[in-house]
Formats: sequence, structure tokens, C-alpha cells
Amino acid sequence: MPHVESVEPRSFARAVRSNARQVYAMAVAGALGAVVGLYCYVELVRPFDAVRQADRLWWIRDLLAGATLGGTIGFFLNAVDPIRDGALLKLARAATWGAIAGAMGGMLGLMLGEMALGGLRGGPFGRAVAWAILGLGIGLSQGIAARSRQRLVYGLIGGGLGGLVGGFLFEVLREQLGNRYDLSQGLGVAILGAGLGVFLALVEQVLRRSWVMVLNGRQEGRSYLLGTALARVGLDERAEIGLFGDASIGRRHAEIERTAGGHLLRNLDPEGRTRLNGRAVGGEVRLSDGDRIELGRTSLLYRSRG
Repeated sequence: MPHVESVEPRSFARAVRSNARQVYAMAVAGALGAVVGLYCYVELVRPFDAVRQADRLWWIRDLLAGATLGGTIGFFLNAVDPIRDGALLKLARAATWGAIAGAMGGMLGLMLGEMALGGLRGGPFGRAVAWAILGLGIGLSQGIAARSRQRLVYGLIGGGLGGLVGGFLFEVLREQLGNRYDLSQGLGVAILGAGLGVFLALVEQVLRRSWVMVLNGRQEGRSYLLGTALARVGLDERAEIGLFGDASIGRRHAEIERTAGGHLLRNLDPEGRTRLNGRAVGGEVRLSDGDRIELGRTSLLYRSRG
């Protein structure tokens, strides 16, 4: 396939830039979500002295903190891709589900994490383990929002690693700042959110098995994980692979199905504007690593690690 090989150097450069942008965007989104969540929690409990000061009400504080932190981090992280695509409907759906799942995971994760912290008697290691458990809970929101088992696994791994790093750095910062809990808490929570974002993005990039990358147009460089059994392709904002900015693409232009033998590309465009390596696709065709998919005026590169 000579035409595929000819785009490989440029495709590699696009992939590197796209991956770096994704890591940066997820880090910023995670940090913002964590800071907003901390602010919401502080303002929520400020009027209630009994809740803030009573030792016996620790579980209420943990539930509220876990819900606010997990909800805002889940919201911001799940908003990254729809914002990049300019898909408002997808933004509303993904961010809402991310917030709900993140809040539930955050409540459970923080409760269990605080129990682990008490059992390990604090310190950098204890805090790292506690926040890793919190990260696991928040990481669940990625898979639930995307309704993808792969993203669920990647979210658990990335969330656990992000929480582990964030918790360790939080405790180190607290000691270095002379137990200035207020300052170290703000910095530590921001590091937690950024760490979750970074590791969620990196884990997906390292472990993903199959994906497509946009080669041209408004979304050039954008990568879409093929993490569901069926990925719809087109202008529809509910599509797993939403390609916007190209009027020659239909709302449901094509779909990519995962089978036991690999992925199948299926044309759904009645005008036949779906091509694979320059040849028109009438029905369905099996994809191989490096194949170039052309939909209207937009080209995608299919990648698979077997």
C-alpha cells in the first residue's frame, strides 16, 4: 500500500502532537476540576460548624468531599473530548454522566481511602494509597460515561496511578510547607486532579489496541479509541466517531464493528462516499493496520496492535 506508507512520517508527527495535546488538556482539566471541587466542598460545609468540627461526623465530611471532588473532576475530564470536537450535545451527555459517576466513585473511594489512611497511620505511603483508592473511584467515571469496558479498565489504572502520585506529593508538600494544611491541601488536590488527567490519557495511549486518527480537516490529529463493539461514524453528535466540519459527510456515514477476526468497516452512505485505500466500499470490508479510510473529504488512518 504505497499511498499509506507515504503518509506515515506525517501521520507519526500528527500522532505525537495529538497525544501531547491530549495529555496537556487532560492535566489542565483534572487540575481545574479538583480546585473547583475543593472550593465547592469548603463553601458547602462552611456554614455547618458541627459537621466541620465533630470527629464522629467524619463520614459526612468524606461523603461530601468525595462527591464534590469526584463530581467536578469527572465533569471536567469528560468534557475535554467533546469540547475539542465542538459537539455540544455530546458535551452535555458525557460531562453529566462523568459528573454523576465521578461523584459516586469519589464518595466510595474517599471513604475507603480514609480507612486505609488510618490503618497505615498516615505518612506519604499511607496518603498515596488512600488517594490511589480515591483515584480508582473517580477513574470509573471515564468508562461509565463512554459506556466502554476498555475505558473502564484504562480509567481504573490511570485513576489509581494518578491518585498514588498525587497523594504522595501532597504529603511531601505538606511536610515541606511546615504543615500549612490549607496551602498544601490546595496544591495537593490540584496535583491529584492533574495526575488523574495525565495518567488517564497516558494509560489509554499506551494500552489501546485499535483506534483511528483524523488525517485532515478541522479535527486533524484527533484520535478516537475503538473501545466499543460498534463505533458509529458521521456528523451525528451521538456518534462514537463524530467528524465535524465536512459537509460531504452524512449524519450516519459509516460504522466500524469489532469482531473476533478484527474490525469491519461498513458503508452506510447511500451516495457511496466511503473509500478504503482509494477504493469504494459498497458493503463492508475488513480493516488492516495502516489502512486509510476516506469519508467525504476527510481521511482517517486505522491503527491496530493486533
